[in-house]
Amino acid sequence: MELVLATRNPDKIREIKKVLGDLGIEILTFEDFPQFPKIKEDGSTLRENALLKAKEATKFTGKLSLADDSGLEVEWLGGAPGIYSSRFAGENASYEDNNRKLLSLLKNVPEPKRKATFRCVIAICRPVGSRIKDKLVEGVCQGKSTTHPRGKGGFGYDPVFQPEGLDKTFAEIPLEEKNKISHRARALNKAREILQQIIKKKNKILIGLTGNICTGKSTVADYYEKWGVKVIKADEIGHKVLEREDVKAALSQAFGKEILNFQDRILRERIRKVAFSDHDKLKKLNALLHPLIKEEIWRILTGGNYKIVVIEAALIFEAGWDFFMDKIIVVYCSREKQLERIKKKTNLSFEEIPGILRAPLSQEEKIK
Repeated sequence: MELVLATRNPDKIREIKKVLGDLGIEILTFEDFPQFPKIKEDGSTLRENALLKAKEATKFTGKLSLADDSGLEVEWLGGAPGIYSSRFAGENASYEDNNRKLLSLLKNVPEPKRKATFRCVIAICRPVGSRIKDKLVEGVCQGKSTTHPRGKGGFGYDPVFQPEGLDKTFAEIPLEEKNKISHRARALNKAREILQQIIKKKNKILIGLTGNICTGKSTVADYYEKWGVKVIKADEIGHKVLEREDVKAALSQAFGKEILNFQDRILRERIRKVAFSDHDKLKKLNALLHPLIKEEIWRILTGGNYKIVVIEAALIFEAGWDFFMDKIIVVYCSREKQLERIKKKTNLSFEEIPGILRAPLSQEEKIK
């Protein structure tokens, strides 16, 4: 597999290769492509700029591309320099120019008010022609701005940024240590997981089968199984995940002991009642369960010689799994039919039904 880095910055290239170099993929840069375009970063956010660069690189090379956009956000300066970090002192400013301007603006500002955040957004774009949306991940490192530059390593604002928990700047610590805690390293580790999963699915066609509760996706999944296609059902995996002792402990701590019965088994209807009545608790539930379910899905995928796999899951879009799918099928029905089926097939109370209908993306959004 080949991955194009959408940057001309040799320092960024070095750091990215250090983190991703052992994945067994060929990492390509602008030097591998004559007339590689110089991409104008005119987005209004780090996310827009990262996506813009990755899309342009993919469009030019026809290959999977990765781009990052990073910025230093200083609290005293209202979040500046932010997206203008690389050109804070002017279009052709050097690292030293930017650092000088930053420190001059913070002159006489006391240490407690020099809080700063290093933020990195990474975009991964699939080759042109894919209808699946691109992937964005973010890494953050909290710290403060120093009163003067310290250290000779790193690049950019590294000599004037001291991360929380250390008494040294990024420029004073080895690259190996920086790559464990920096904003870029944290974003790259998330990107690394995505790339690992792309590698795992090589030569497999993944079809995402989704739809909201009681719209008919299980019926469609049953047809695929009858036709001999491998079907992985996220809901069944979720049942098994809920039997794990570590999951029971985490959920009972988050939602209270009342979600367990007298045999210390999780009662799904009680979790559902709590989660679908409180949006924050629902987010907490999904944040805990989605990675575990995804991990088991990938274990099944890599453990079998399947060419075509259907993954049935209600929350493919919400969990961010759509990035890995080659095709997505949305199963839907009329609202009236859906309500009729919910009342018939579940033990949801009249009060619970509106909550469970509100929770996922609407049918219309999923179809779009």
